[in-house]
Order: sequence, then C-alpha cells, then structure tokens
Amino acid sequence: MNVSEMFGDNLVLQREMRVPVWGEAAPGETVTVSIQGQTVKTKANELGKWTAYLAPMSASEQETLTVACGAESRSFRNVAVGEVWLAAGQSNMEFHMRYDKDYSQEVRHCENPNIRVYDYPVVESERARAMFDYSENYGFWKPCTPENLQWFSAVGYYFARDLQKTLGVPVGIVGMNCGGSRSHNWMDEESIRKYGPAWLEEYEQGLLAIGDLAVEEELFYTGPKADHSHPFDDPVSDRLMYGVTLPELKRCFEAWASAGALKIGPWHEWRPAGLYHMMTERVMPFAVRGVLWYQGESDEAHPELYADMMHGLIALWREKWGRKLPFLMAQLAPFGEELAPGGRMFPNLREIQEEISRREEEVYLASTGDVGHPYDIHPKEKQPVGKRMALLAEGHIYGMDVLCDAPTPDALTREGNTVLVHFANAAGGLVLKGERLNALEVLAGGKTLPEGAVSAVMEGETLRIVLPTSVSEQAIELRFAMTPYFVVNLYNRSGVAALPFVRKT
Repeated sequence: MNVSEMFGDNLVLQREMRVPVWGEAAPGETVTVSIQGQTVKTKANELGKWTAYLAPMSASEQETLTVACGAESRSFRNVAVGEVWLAAGQSNMEFHMRYDKDYSQEVRHCENPNIRVYDYPVVESERARAMFDYSENYGFWKPCTPENLQWFSAVGYYFARDLQKTLGVPVGIVGMNCGGSRSHNWMDEESIRKYGPAWLEEYEQGLLAIGDLAVEEELFYTGPKADHSHPFDDPVSDRLMYGVTLPELKRCFEAWASAGALKIGPWHEWRPAGLYHMMTERVMPFAVRGVLWYQGESDEAHPELYADMMHGLIALWREKWGRKLPFLMAQLAPFGEELAPGGRMFPNLREIQEEISRREEEVYLASTGDVGHPYDIHPKEKQPVGKRMALLAEGHIYGMDVLCDAPTPDALTREGNTVLVHFANAAGGLVLKGERLNALEVLAGGKTLPEGAVSAVMEGETLRIVLPTSVSEQAIELRFAMTPYFVVNLYNRSGVAALPFVRKT
C-alpha cells in the first residue's frame, strides 16, 4: 500500500471541507483512513488507485492520521487541521525567505508549530524523477522553525504568519512553483489550444529548429539546469537572488549565457502543459481553501493572450478541484528596462491582471507598486505582498470587516483646471507617504505637463489635482504608475498601495 507523498508527519488538512486522501494498493483491497474520531473505508479500483474522503473537520492540533490496508498500517503524527493555501506561480512566489530583506529579523522570532509548508519539487519529466533525489529538501511538511524558515516562500510565509495570528488556527502552505514559468506551463493541452494556441505554435516551431532532439535532450540532462533538487547549491542562481547591484546581476546573466542556451523540448519544464502534468495534477486532489498566485512576468512575450490564458487556467483548476477556488493574485511589481528583457510590457500586463480580478468571480488583486526594483526582477521585500494577500483573504474569504482592497479611482470630476479623483477602498482617507505624489503623469492635449506644473493634494478619499490655468479647456489624461518601473507612495489606512490607473476627462 502506498499513500500519496503529500501526506506525512506535520501535515495540515483543510478544515470545514471534505478532504481526499489517496494512494495505491492491490486492486480490490480495502483501505481504511482514520483521524479525529472518524473512520472511512474505500476500495482500490482495477488500476490499484484508491481515494478516501474524510468528512469536514474542525480545526485541531496534534492529531494522528492512520491509513491501513490488510496487515499494513501507516500513521502520520502531529497532524493539524486548519487552513491550507496553494502558493503557485514563478520565481517571485518561489522566492525563499533566505533572500528576503527582513529574513535576519524574522528568523529570530519565527518559530510557530502552527505554520507549516510543503514544497512540491520542480520535476520536469519522469526521467528527472528517476535521476534526481528530491527527498532531502522537498516532498515533506516543514514546521516553521529558525532552521526551516530559509526554505519557505517569502510571500507564502508572510501570508501564513498574518493569517495564523488572525484566525488562531494552523495554516499550511503548499508550494507549487517554477522560475520563469509561463501560464501555459500550468494548463493542459486542450486549454492551451482553446485560449492560447500561439504558445503551442511557437513551441512546435522551436522543435523543428532544434534538429536532433535526442542530442539536445542529453545536453539538458547532463547539464546543471535539469536538477532542481538542491536550489541553493547553484552559485550563479544563488548569487542572482542575493545580488542587488546591476553589475552583479549582469555577471550572473552572462554566466548563464556562457553555459549555452538550452532548447525548450519535450524534456523541459517550460514546455506547454509540462508543469501541469508533472506537478499540478499530482497536487490537485489535495484540499485547499484557495490559491495565492504570483506569475506573469514570463508572459511578457504575449500579453495580448494573458487575460484569456488566466481565464482558462482558473476555469481548469476549478473544474479539476471541483469547487470555485478563490485566487489571490499579486500584481507584477515595478521593474525597469536596464536589464534585458526588462519590463517594457509590464504596464499592459498589470492592466490585464486588474481586468482579470474584475471579470472573474472570487479573484482578488494585491498591489505591489511600492516594493519593486528598477533592475532586479526579484524584489527583495516580500512582506507587504504576503500581508496584503492575507488582508484579501481575511476580507473576502473569511468575511472579516477589514479594509483589504487597494485604492482605485471610482469617480472623476473636473472643474476648469482642477480635477477631483475619488477613490474606492479608501475609507478613513488616503495616506501620502512623502511630500509629493509619485508616479503621476498628466497629459493636456496629448502632451505631458512638467512635474512642477501640477500639484496633488489629499482630501479625505479624494485626490485634488490642480493644473495650470492655461490647460483649462484641454482634454486631460491622468496616468498613474503606468511605466515599467515606479514607486507608489499613495495608500489607504490599511497600508495597501494604490493600483495603477489611466483616467481621461
């Protein structure tokens, strides 16, 4: 009898929801699962697969989950029942606490047995699964201790820390992410054909250009980029995550380039549907409250497809999980163009992310406009992102009376050379950190006004913008945080930064 690798000591099960436990046994064998006073029996099917469904449970600690089949029995200790969230996306979600700006302070007082993380490894293929041993660092539940903290997703940790404190129940984070991944990596082939066929076409064209697939596959598996089992052991990648100077970052990318550009073939984690089949499908049955999603930087090649791709991804995951999973999305952080490929299309992607959050039910957007970096795609300050996601969960998922959404304009009026912008999600008044409003560009008659010619004053929930009298009769366009890199210093009383926007009068 086998039990899914997702079950083990220290695991966290989702409360108040039917919970599947699954594995393999001899066809027809009866499997018994017990926890918290309930016992459930099921039989393995003709393929030897079995799934038992536990009835909804209340939050608890120090439980034992027992799975028995015939004379064989396995018991998992220190099991908790609480809130479980899936933290998914690319490298800014994977971004370990080891590299976080506040790690040295946080590690001194982080110990909390009711915060735990399970990281599923980046396994790009069955060949990789057979070649590499992921068990040292992945595939088991880690309680939050000073020794384990460096492994936690920084966004996931700060989210769990705040949520656990607020709810008073155990919180588990299931990490499922891969650096550089595109949306199509996390979807099945049918969904990609429906929502983003251009990605499939590019992949197929790339295969034709490779030539000898067998040779290229061997180059991949004999090189260092195939083994994702020890992420801190690659000195170039490790330095890249620590690096804060532009020359350092350039040296890291040059080192990667000198190693040779490996092609994206059927063996690569970035192939269409690759991560979906190798990771998502294996995590998918696990009961979770919702998804923390931080991804989109690598979809810059096709921003015009991103809204449809995310619609398809969300629909697919909800179908497979069998419920309307909430998605809490991090908006792409400010990022300049000094380091190729830069963030030239990031303003478009940010607009699309906001569109997704407005169009899709149970999808909410966390602002990041004050925690970016001009040339580092991995900004080192993740605490605000995790905190804002926790606020979104508290307000929208757990029904608490908190100011959780980012300020965004909901009404605009103009009186001559004065424009009044009223903000939603600004109860108690807007907050400006600094003497002048950052990231605002004002166009009159299509021409940008000099910064000194415009003044902006906070008046409760309204931003009063005073323009030169010479433009009183001209059409006005307000562009806030609509460049690749910017620093937002406009907040609501919960400390949530305002979202980018464009408004015209």
